[in-house]
Amino acid sequence: MTDELTELLDTAIYKEIAAQAFYIAGQSKTQDPAARALMKELAEQELKHSQWLTNLKEKGLGKQDWRQEKIPNLGLSEYLTGGDTVEGAGLQETLIFAIKREQQAIEFYSQMTAVIRDESAKNLCQRLTDEELKHKLRLETLYDDLFYGED
Repeated sequence: MTDELTELLDTAIYKEIAAQAFYIAGQSKTQDPAARALMKELAEQELKHSQWLTNLKEKGLGKQDWRQEKIPNLGLSEYLTGGDTVEGAGLQETLIFAIKREQQAIEFYSQMTAVIRDESAKNLCQRLTDEELKHKLRLETLYDDLFYGED
């Protein structure tokens, strides 16, 4: 495994663990049961991501059967305001926060893809970008259904 790939995996694992810790801590910062439940679910997803990445680091990438996908972007992160903290946040603010956090991860991995030279690391970055896009789409769809859906 190249140094570049190892560094990418270490960084990605760290980001997932930090996100998990954030969502675990955030559960005690709100009284809203729906917001707590969402943060619990997000923390569990981040744990799964860190375990997947740790497994990749330990066993190597091997032959990856992955194809870049075209994932829709609802674009909510570009115009939603608020969601700057989960302190005292309700479900809507928590969703906005999580959507923006996923957008930051997408931007990080997209930028890394542009600067990484190792082909395996570049492919992993593209896959991580797609994974974050899927998470953002799921959160944006939930937001849209809950707060813009037809009555």
